[in-house]
Amino acid sequence: MFAFSSLLLTLSIGALPDAQPTTVQIRETVQRSIPFIEEKGLWWIEEKKCVTCHRVGNMVWSLQAAKQSGFTVSDRLAEWRQWSIDKSLAENDKGKITGLGNKEGVAQLLLSMDQAENGAAQKETRNKLAAILLEDQQPDGAWKAGGQLPFQKRPAAETNAVSTMWLTLALLAEGKNEASAPVMTNALKFIQTSSPGKSVEWYALRLLLAVQTGETEVRDQLVKQLRSQQHADGGWGWMVTDDSDALGTGLALYALVSAGVDRQDPVIKGAQQFLVSTQRDDGSWPVHGTKEKKKASVQETAVYWGTTWAVIGLVESLPR
Repeated sequence: MFAFSSLLLTLSIGALPDAQPTTVQIRETVQRSIPFIEEKGLWWIEEKKCVTCHRVGNMVWSLQAAKQSGFTVSDRLAEWRQWSIDKSLAENDKGKITGLGNKEGVAQLLLSMDQAENGAAQKETRNKLAAILLEDQQPDGAWKAGGQLPFQKRPAAETNAVSTMWLTLALLAEGKNEASAPVMTNALKFIQTSSPGKSVEWYALRLLLAVQTGETEVRDQLVKQLRSQQHADGGWGWMVTDDSDALGTGLALYALVSAGVDRQDPVIKGAQQFLVSTQRDDGSWPVHGTKEKKKASVQETAVYWGTTWAVIGLVESLPR
């Protein structure tokens, strides 16, 4: 079992917001964000024609989650998802499978898929995507982060660990087989001995993995850790020491609810209130860049990531 650094046990300052967002307010907030996600996501597909920039997976996941909870989304969602799948499985101009350079995005596509879709074609598609994740594992059980992720404003080792956790979560969701079992075993050994990170994303993903693998003691520790990192305004920053933003808040909210924290718990209501009260008129949330060189200002890609994660967190934390 890993030990948490006391330096990272950042205690919340002051009480959480007294305001309690209503279900109607939360649903209105989510519905307001959907056109933004669709418009900016479609622009990326049509103009950039890029599936390897770690955006389209977030787009599909957030819209799929919203649709499953009764929100109105574009009739083109299935088309966009299929485009993402086809693009990931196609060869690039170097003759390599495109998804090999975007394993984190492939993992998000897998996690967005409805496991109830168990027809032969759907299963074959998931198998092909999952096979991409099995490639290029390092001897220590980790994967190197893809694309622009290594330039983020956190230690490179932590970014690799986060990518490893994303891939492992997706593989666990698909279930073990002869090919994936040793890969997952090695990945989990790496994760279980990795040092605590400086980003809320690290804690959220480690919590999700603890839930999946039945590590109850680790799960309980991480729930306490995320609680302690919540700011007085109800939110979290993407980095533990950052001001609150939608990216960190959406990730933490999703992880805590997945870990069984009651949806009426003040930590959940505080996060919902932060997101409801800080949404911009266009349906998005301002988020500073996650790259070291762009961390001082709000950046378009970070805004998109934060908006998709705000939707995922809010949808999953709605009353059942």
